[in-house]
Amino acid sequence: MNQRRSQRSIRRSAAVVVAALLGTVACSATGATSVAKSVASTSTPASLSTAPTSTSPTKAGDVHDAGSFAVGSRQVTVVDDSRSTDAWGGRPELPQRTLPTQVLYPAEGDTESPEVTPNATPADGRWPLVVFSHGRGGTGPAYVNTLKVWASAGYVVLAPTFPLTSAETPGTPKTDDLVNQPADVSRLIDWATDLPAEEPLARQIDTERIGVAGHSLGGFTSLAVGYNPKVRDDRVDAVAEWAGSYLPGLADGGAPVQDGPPLLAIHGDADGTVPYALAQNAVDAVGPPWRLITLVGGEHIPPYVTGTADPYGEVVTDATLAFFDATLKADPTGQARLERVVSQAGADVAILNTGE
Repeated sequence: MNQRRSQRSIRRSAAVVVAALLGTVACSATGATSVAKSVASTSTPASLSTAPTSTSPTKAGDVHDAGSFAVGSRQVTVVDDSRSTDAWGGRPELPQRTLPTQVLYPAEGDTESPEVTPNATPADGRWPLVVFSHGRGGTGPAYVNTLKVWASAGYVVLAPTFPLTSAETPGTPKTDDLVNQPADVSRLIDWATDLPAEEPLARQIDTERIGVAGHSLGGFTSLAVGYNPKVRDDRVDAVAEWAGSYLPGLADGGAPVQDGPPLLAIHGDADGTVPYALAQNAVDAVGPPWRLITLVGGEHIPPYVTGTADPYGEVVTDATLAFFDATLKADPTGQARLERVVSQAGADVAILNTGE
């Protein structure tokens, strides 16, 4: 990671869309989870201990269970004046990219309350940053049931709503605007790292520990940020993607880098929108270290937006948290907790495979 960090650069150039690839991955905003069951065994994972992790030392008390903190939220608008937004849905071209973003963070207050409190007082501490990218036809806040769990365990989470692929896009979402979203994620990281010292969030965010995550089209976005040579952001230390895949032609990036951050992929084997086979293609493309969790009978939408309300959502939420603890917080118990989340769910719900 030291070598990666010494070579950091932010790629902001416009990307070239590969329409033939994008046409196969338009992500619906509706769907249901199948309850089909099959019996399979869980493989024994290799260690994450050799995975690149942040150079920032883990602080005493840095690793926390979900629910350790109350959760605060803020709404911010991050603007990138260096890039325009295409004309779409009857709206003219705009000279900038505008990213309404929900910020979730550890806060002072009642840890027993499941509610997110707007503008709550931030809790003391410096926490890893995670930027979460929504799927096509979604929004950042649509995933709050999962993201608030991460914030309650000691993470600052940015959940943007992208200009042309969200539920708020004029007309219908513009799927091929995916090519602009990796630079949106990098712009959000810029915003977080450039906050003035007097800003309370600046005192909370550890800019040496950064993860990205995303669902569906947001999973494609996160994989590009982590591994695509033309748009990757070397500040990213871990990638979690749900129901996405790696597009080798995105931005003419070609083959992914092989020295990228650790990857967790989660995918339902009954996904009718982004076929399950693309999950294995993704982990094979980016190379080890990777973890692939198969949701047995899982489809494309509900497993990823329900939080911990059902067994699938519990695996998605808690396994991703354990993965980030292992990689961003150097938690020696993180890998074991990830394994335990999957094993306790049962082989009729989730299966874990690994690659070193």
